[in-house]
Amino acid sequence: MMNTFIDFMEKRFIPVANKISENRYLKSVSTGSMALLGVIMVGSIFTVIASFSWEPYQNFLTSTQLGTLLNYVPDFTIDLLGMYMAFSIAYCGSDIFKIKEHALGTGLISLVSFLMLSPLTDVPEERLAYLNTSYLGAKGVFVAIFVSLLTIQVMRFFVKKNFTIRMPQGVPEMVTKSFTSLVPAIAIVLLFGVIKLLFSLTSFKTATDFIYTLLQQPLQSLTATLPAFLVLILISNLLWFFGIHGSMTVLPILMPIFLGYLAVNTEAVSAGEMIPHAINFGLYDLACLGGSGATIGLVANMFFFSKSKRYRAFSKIVFPSGLFGVNEPVIFGMPLMLNVMLLIPFLLTPLVIVSLGYLLISFEIITAPMGILGAGSLPPLVHGIVQGSLSFGIYEIAATLLSMGIYFPFFKALDNQAVQEEVVASELEQEEAAVNEIS
Repeated sequence: MMNTFIDFMEKRFIPVANKISENRYLKSVSTGSMALLGVIMVGSIFTVIASFSWEPYQNFLTSTQLGTLLNYVPDFTIDLLGMYMAFSIAYCGSDIFKIKEHALGTGLISLVSFLMLSPLTDVPEERLAYLNTSYLGAKGVFVAIFVSLLTIQVMRFFVKKNFTIRMPQGVPEMVTKSFTSLVPAIAIVLLFGVIKLLFSLTSFKTATDFIYTLLQQPLQSLTATLPAFLVLILISNLLWFFGIHGSMTVLPILMPIFLGYLAVNTEAVSAGEMIPHAINFGLYDLACLGGSGATIGLVANMFFFSKSKRYRAFSKIVFPSGLFGVNEPVIFGMPLMLNVMLLIPFLLTPLVIVSLGYLLISFEIITAPMGILGAGSLPPLVHGIVQGSLSFGIYEIAATLLSMGIYFPFFKALDNQAVQEEVVASELEQEEAAVNEIS
């Protein structure tokens, strides 16, 4: 039965997964989102610093105006995430779609187009107009994705067809690139101008409200359910088992939604409210405690309980790296990949610790993580604290012990087998040595 399952995965499932992970549109979104890691981390860290709920600390922040200063940072980082993504995805996607020389221009035109689609509020009596910043943050993430991908394609079309202005030799490179982008830039802004006009004639009024209502909200509702989240984790780990980077298949699906959750969660934390979206990057990091498959228990068992020379030596490499969420040495070096002995704990452990963690959050026994992107490389406990939840960090210690318990019988079977192999190898060496002495 196991051989049938492996054959099915190799012939049917893996080719589809490979196509998904190599899809240039998904790679553009994923790469562009990850490029904003610094901006997201800075905004999240300042939110955490400003949101500790200890009353004397909050009084200190208020009396010194330090709280106001700290809140400036998330206001201009996470709260403007959609705007940054409009540039970042187009900029990174230009390389993926082979127009790298026009990356800067594509990114800037995408940003302009995104801002064009954002509603402008007029104040006639004061002779001014202003952008509603709520459309520039989490609410505008999906619009940013569509705008940037469409901008890349239009720019790519004009560049490939040579519908550009060519400058003579000797003109500075930056000036040449600006004029090269001029014709596609005019076409792109006119396109989005028409889109903006058409939406203004509908009941939705803006493209953002249309996409948010018809697409983003249903997707958020789907990924906010534990069963759907567990299915994605299971798919990711199945791919890892066959040596394919499963996270690259799953994260492009979760990335824009979880980034939206992050903005909403940080806003709630700043207001002193409970985190509304518990299924977020923090819970995904929990599923990857020690790396995909929550292998922190496997490497801890190897480090503390292995009897074989092979695994004792190997643990000195994989245990420190596993503490920081790096488990490629285990997957490809042990190897865990295609190792049927470890398939069950590799698939089961993340589902168990995530389900239990979500249950504890639901019963308010532990506090949900904020969902900060990029904290997955931090060790247990520290990760939870950075995510704004000491109780979640303490649960990560318990999840590590739980992971050890699930992996232990499977690892001991491998370890005992390795011990036997080493005994046999040692006996053969002794026999060969004895024969050599006689001869």
